[in-house]
Amino acid sequence: MNRLILLFSVVFLFLGTTIFAQNQDTTLMLTLKQAQDYALKNSPVIKNANLDLESAKKKVWETTAMGLPQVNSKLAYSYMLTVPASIKSFSGLSNLSPWMYGADQALRGITGNPQFGNIPAPAPQEPTNENDMKWGLTYDITATQLLFSGAYIVGLQTAKTFKSLSEINITKSQNDLNESITNAYFMNLVVNENLRVIDSIYKNTETILYEITQLNQKGFIDVTDVDQLTLTLANLKNTKEMLARQCEIAANLLKFQLGVSLTSKIEFADKLDVITQLVNVETLSKSEFKVENYSDYKMLETQERMMGLNVKLQKSTFLPDIAAYYMHDENFNDKSFSFTPPNSVGLSVSIPLFGSGMKLAKVSQAKIGLEKMKNTKYQASLGLQLDFETSRSAYITAISKYSTNKQSVELANRIYNKSIIKQKEGIISSLELTQAQTQYLQAQSNLFTSIIELSSAYSKLEKMLK
Repeated sequence: MNRLILLFSVVFLFLGTTIFAQNQDTTLMLTLKQAQDYALKNSPVIKNANLDLESAKKKVWETTAMGLPQVNSKLAYSYMLTVPASIKSFSGLSNLSPWMYGADQALRGITGNPQFGNIPAPAPQEPTNENDMKWGLTYDITATQLLFSGAYIVGLQTAKTFKSLSEINITKSQNDLNESITNAYFMNLVVNENLRVIDSIYKNTETILYEITQLNQKGFIDVTDVDQLTLTLANLKNTKEMLARQCEIAANLLKFQLGVSLTSKIEFADKLDVITQLVNVETLSKSEFKVENYSDYKMLETQERMMGLNVKLQKSTFLPDIAAYYMHDENFNDKSFSFTPPNSVGLSVSIPLFGSGMKLAKVSQAKIGLEKMKNTKYQASLGLQLDFETSRSAYITAISKYSTNKQSVELANRIYNKSIIKQKEGIISSLELTQAQTQYLQAQSNLFTSIIELSSAYSKLEKMLK
């Protein structure tokens, strides 16, 4: 039995360890589009935006329910330590019923007048004592219905406007996230490609260093060439290590934006040449920007509507509030004295009469706030149009820089490859080879910078045109 338990324990431990390892080693193979779609489903930013929308929907129903029938009940128990004399006197009136019945019958027999003797016989009652009047148990149920309230009407409109603001915020969050994912994805492609180039140059330099070291030992090459390439190789090694750390940082940034664990692994299905798909001058650079379709501007418009509703809300304080109610009261101590009727209906009207100008001041403040919001929206409109023109210019410039730098890299690569051949043939020195190598690396750096600028300009322009 113990062996069986031990066997199961080992199996469960093995399975648990395997599952844990699988969770830790999750690998995602993503294109740029797949990365954007994945982030829209898993990013905490989008999840919170959707939760804000759900909360806004509940707020609309909360506000709507305020104008629907409300039913409340109350159960109350009380005990009087001392019964007031006034209650004793009122309770004593209940003993008049038998006396009045007897007097009425006696007058009928004496006078023979048919107007007497018509009082019904009272029901037999138990004698009431003081202890019966001390305790009380009542149950009340009240139903109310709001008939008219200016604040309620405005509040309902405000709640619906707030819901539309949450919907716009989801669109804005999605567009912002797509922009961030695009920039982070290309950043990863760039640093990985940069590391690949440096690694290739490092291996070539390492081979050349070995060859010229052998030649130096035979006396064919001066030791200065060996020292020069040794220094170059050391610098390349430092650059490789720095780029390896940058790759890790860039990957973690993308994981953070995707909403995945930092222990997960990401592989990039797209290559760096996918940047050519972003070079579309006809579509993006000539598209018309409509500020009213931009999510940031829509949010300002919604805020303006809310400020307008605030003006209405302050004005509604001058209107009356009208409500109807029905109340049922059940007294479980029929020997106690109560003035509350068992059933009652009513109508309440609350009319504001005089507030010393306080409400007028609030209305004026709300109007000032609305006017400021209109100015802010107008200024934002001009700013967004300026931002679009700037972004379009930056996009066109980035395309031009990318095209030029790409040609420069091809030219610098040819020069570097020929310099390697010439150095092996002894035509040029190691210093000249290092200069050609530096020139090639600088061209690569310029190309990578232009790719980052192009992806950033593209994603921003695309977001503004959605």
